[in-house]
Amino acid sequence: MARTMVFIDHMNFQIALASLYSPEPAPRLDYNELPRQIVAAVNGGELMKTLLFIPKPDDFLMQDEGLEKYYLWASGMRVQRNFDVVEGAHMARPSRPNVPMNIKDNETYYKVEKGTDVNIAISSLRMAFFNAYDSAVFVSGDTDYLPIYETLRMMGKLVMVAVARGQYIGRLIPFVDGYMNLDRAFFDKCTLRERSARRGAQ
Repeated sequence: MARTMVFIDHMNFQIALASLYSPEPAPRLDYNELPRQIVAAVNGGELMKTLLFIPKPDDFLMQDEGLEKYYLWASGMRVQRNFDVVEGAHMARPSRPNVPMNIKDNETYYKVEKGTDVNIAISSLRMAFFNAYDSAVFVSGDTDYLPIYETLRMMGKLVMVAVARGQYIGRLIPFVDGYMNLDRAFFDKCTLRERSARRGAQ
């Protein structure tokens, strides 16, 4: 049974998830069940650990109630077993010269995400070097990770990607050993509502 790690580029994934469900709101997912279901569907291996990569909002962006709640939720996932949260940075930059940024006016600033690509590269390659896993599943449609996939495969690791249906992955396919398009039926098995239903049935 393949020892499998799941690496989730959370912001990339959330954007794709929102697009899949638009104009409806995307469901709240159970991030313990999601990787288990992915591994079961992709290779039936043993889930060793999930790594969730998130950008930490800077002090300015923390004034946004939605971003603050997002960060508190994500950082709170650290208490889960076999689950790591790895932080990058989410920074605000002024949109116009000499116009102060105003958190209530999103035309006065834009957001820049830093560190996620590097963190995913370092984490996945370091764990591969120490032979912590046999196969890796990257939950992201980002083509920036292609060099990582090439390197891991050269090290003898199996590399797979899982994306929300609708994401274009044509450029990824030649660089991975397998891929999976996650649709609404799949996500229905991974919602917090479904977890509550399972608990109620016990």
